Amino acid sequence: LSALLVTDAETPEDQMVKDVFWDELQTALAELPDAQRSVFVQNELEGKTLQAIADQTGELLKTIISRKRYAVQHLRQRLQTLYNDLDL
Repeated sequence: LSALLVTDAETPEDQMVKDVFWDELQTALAELPDAQRSVFVQNELEGKTLQAIADQTGELLKTIISRKRYAVQHLRQRLQTLYNDLDL
């Protein structure tokens, strides 16, 4: 995921795919509850470990893992059509 979002586009088509994916990801992230979105963004996009997020928030690690799992499930379901259409 982060590799797709941060790599340089080699062609205009690559840039278009990256832009469309980023827009759809932002929309899908906005649909998540704040706690799930925060955990996903911190872990996947900012590179924080789940343990570091748990320590920072004072939540149990199992709670953070659960939030991440629910976020991933939602994003997979929400972005599946785009994934299939773009043949990623």
